[in-house]
Amino acid sequence: MPSSDLRQWNLMIKHRVLAGDLEEAVLTFTKMQGSDIQGDNYTFPLMLKAAAGLVSSHVGFALHGQIIKTGFSSHVFVQTALLKFYSALGYMDRARLLFDKMSDKDLLAWNSMLDAYASYGHMDDALEIFDMMPVRDSVSFNTMISGYGKIGRVASARDYFDRMPTKDDVSWNSMITVYTKSGDMKLARLLFDEMVGRNVVSYNTIINGYLQNQCYADALDLFYKMKASRTEANHLTLSAVLSACAHLYSLETGVRIHTKAVGFLSDPHVTAALIDMYSKCGSLEGALGVFYKAQVKNIYCWNAMISGLALHGYGQAALRLFEEMKAGSTKPDDITFIGLLSACSHAGMVQEGCLLFECMEREFGVSPKAEHYGCMVDLLGRAGFLDRAYEVIETMPFEPETTVVGALLGACLIHGDLKMGELIAERITRRGDCLSDGEYMMLANMYAMCGQWQESNRWKRKMNDAGISKAAGCSLVEIDGKMHRFLAGEFKDV
Repeated sequence: MPSSDLRQWNLMIKHRVLAGDLEEAVLTFTKMQGSDIQGDNYTFPLMLKAAAGLVSSHVGFALHGQIIKTGFSSHVFVQTALLKFYSALGYMDRARLLFDKMSDKDLLAWNSMLDAYASYGHMDDALEIFDMMPVRDSVSFNTMISGYGKIGRVASARDYFDRMPTKDDVSWNSMITVYTKSGDMKLARLLFDEMVGRNVVSYNTIINGYLQNQCYADALDLFYKMKASRTEANHLTLSAVLSACAHLYSLETGVRIHTKAVGFLSDPHVTAALIDMYSKCGSLEGALGVFYKAQVKNIYCWNAMISGLALHGYGQAALRLFEEMKAGSTKPDDITFIGLLSACSHAGMVQEGCLLFECMEREFGVSPKAEHYGCMVDLLGRAGFLDRAYEVIETMPFEPETTVVGALLGACLIHGDLKMGELIAERITRRGDCLSDGEYMMLANMYAMCGQWQESNRWKRKMNDAGISKAAGCSLVEIDGKMHRFLAGEFKDV
């Protein structure tokens, strides 16, 4: 039996690991060793979990050495924890070697090896383990369903779902998730409707599926059905349906959901979703009210408010909020700088935007991504600095996305710069992949604006020859709590 001192140390380490204070867990373990107390078969799995969470091979390797030294390397619980650690850090060969050397494999060990392969999409290896298993449970089948879903093999996932002797909630939700990720919301909804004993997790799974597939009105319709079924929503439900309202610009529905979210306002994710909803629905005052009344503000709340100010063109206010955020010791991330650069772009604050772009990595350790370069191209392009914007595209450390090039092309159209527009057109043509309807139309309109009708018509013909038609404009109208979609030129009774 472990000594009372070791038991206390184990409790402290466990508390820190469960709370997510992984570095503190490692420090506690180090202090324990400094007190001449060695770990046991409870300590080492906890510490390996912390090492995996910290993605620290150095800590994990040291722990493995101590496990061998203290004689716990043959304990099945410790062996399984080692297997999980190595697989979490991508050392699949070491994980498999440990697994193969285990003399007494319990179901947890088998499922851990199965999950290791499935998590990385190595489904041939996962299938080998699954077929070798002496006993399987719902976890085994659910792992296979999720694994095949990750690599897009929907039929294989469904095959394992259908073969399950007993399906639990996780099985149904995993299969629904496979369908939503593949974009097949019809089958996802059919399976959801078949499910007996639907709970909040089931509703959240399908609502988030609708969000991912841009079926925002369907997400709201299902939320109303969820309320009618008397299933209690949680913070994840509310965050999702508020996001749907934001995408639909449905302020009326968003306000109604806000009244239902009063009990969740201490959750920063709900707060961030409310700020985003009010901002995108045109009520900056509502967004600011939620932000400043928030009991807890995390990085998501600050980012949502900065992005809201950016959306409404309040560049200076966004920068002031950034200073307030830094003063409160909240560390900015990549999303923060996307919001700030966007704010500068919408407000024409070129100098401030360039300074932010230059300092984000140097002062805050945030490496510029494609979105940040896109913001810079938009900022310089809007302000008429087309040569500098093109230079940003040319010096990007990776191939620019179509949206980035499209932003500069749009700026050429606004400023009537045919020379730069032709440079961009040449670059787009060299890209090799199919142009979007927006790119074709911008090129045609740019030439038309400069009076080159023959060239404009040539681009329109190329668009027709490619079988691409201009996407019809549409509007969404909310009537009696339901969203109705109208295409341009369409007449509909509601």
